[in-house]
Amino acid sequence: MLLCSSLCVACVDTSGEGEMVEGEPAALDVGDVPDPSQVSIEATASGCGTMNTQVGAINKEYALTFDDARGGRDDLGTYDVACDVEVTYTFPAGYTFDAPSLDVFGDVYTEDAAVVMVQASQSLAGTASVSKTFENIDTDVEGGFELLSIPAGGQAGSAPCGATSATVNVQLRATIGGTGRASVEFNYIDGLIPWRRCQ
Repeated sequence: MLLCSSLCVACVDTSGEGEMVEGEPAALDVGDVPDPSQVSIEATASGCGTMNTQVGAINKEYALTFDDARGGRDDLGTYDVACDVEVTYTFPAGYTFDAPSLDVFGDVYTEDAAVVMVQASQSLAGTASVSKTFENIDTDVEGGFELLSIPAGGQAGSAPCGATSATVNVQLRATIGGTGRASVEFNYIDGLIPWRRCQ
């Protein structure tokens, strides 16, 4: 699937739509998605600047964009990034969803011996996290650069069957190490929401 500019600022290949999630195919058929008129998805953020939330027409895909989730090192000091997002889902009884996939896009630039470590974590019934270290890099010339990716479900778990609301917490972190100038920015996150009917 191609998650395109209808939701975000760039086209991103999300061909993991049919990937296996804990031994089960991700449930993304229209019949497994609750009536969109009965679903509410609301997001709040801190440490990210202004956030814009976009959700696909039938609530299977999402995009969150940030205008000030940035840090780095310059002559005045070192600035780490701590961006926290809380996404609350309200939905009809009889449905559940695995923790959505999380694809994090942004830019990293380092000079000399500077090192930037980025980390993303997502919590629903559990927590899944991933981190990566960058050095000797300038992603600004590469267009939409994927910093990190967390697959749907996994250690982050699922909303309990019988519930009619659930909250997913996302943390984005960036720390600056080494010596030299550096900059890092989280531009947006997007992904797929794997709904399914409760059995």
